[in-house]
Amino acid sequence: MINSIVILGTGNVAFHLGKFLHTCNIKILQIFGRNVIDGENLGKILNSYFINDISQISDKADLYIFAMTDTANYDIAVKANNLKGKFLVHTSGSLESSIFKNITDRYGVLYPFQTFTKNIEILDYQKIPFCIESSDKKSLNELKDLIERLGCKFYEMDYERRKKLHLSGVFASNFMNHCVYLAEKILKNSEIDKEIMSSLLKQSFYKILKNGAYQSQTGPAIRNDEIIMNKHLKLLENNPLEKEIYKKLSESIIANYKISKKNES
Repeated sequence: MINSIVILGTGNVAFHLGKFLHTCNIKILQIFGRNVIDGENLGKILNSYFINDISQISDKADLYIFAMTDTANYDIAVKANNLKGKFLVHTSGSLESSIFKNITDRYGVLYPFQTFTKNIEILDYQKIPFCIESSDKKSLNELKDLIERLGCKFYEMDYERRKKLHLSGVFASNFMNHCVYLAEKILKNSEIDKEIMSSLLKQSFYKILKNGAYQSQTGPAIRNDEIIMNKHLKLLENNPLEKEIYKKLSESIIANYKISKKNES
């Protein structure tokens, strides 16, 4: 059973995952990282100890969670000679678990499919789905047990499927967020309070969650309303990149709904 953990990382994922584990009475023995200020602050929150020397990592933990960037996870894993034989996992959606292969025969993935920002609270930690993978059955069962104790759902998922899930998350969250930012920029440049979008965004996300994105699509592109789309493109004349984004997204909507209607007939 996993009762004690070392977290490697001090960023957004490490911050929220550490808090969640801590509130569920999982002992965080140490936090390792390069950012001393963030690391010491996180240590205080988790009642833990911050270290920035990999040779000082305790060998007493039941699990070691690598919650850094893909590059940092790989670089630190290569140097972690004192973790030979330990149970190592990373939290990435786009990195193979085999980065640990030369260190230990117990390794895997603990990927929380969620967006994390330090200063924004998670609405419900127990709604976070975890994607897991492991090198052996015993380690996999230990991950399952840990997630069940957190009150969350888990999905067994290999690297190929996890990569595609991560890609879907980039479209659904990161690109969506950027589109909202572009909308906010248009409002700011027009001296319109961005608060006016709040009701629209809430209703849009509600529809997507209730009916799915396909059934929820509205707007000029799905109607192929060239008059309105051309007006919008003209407004973006001085912003060639944003104009191209508008065109490509509109083309994608038109193409996808044309294909679907053709298949349905």
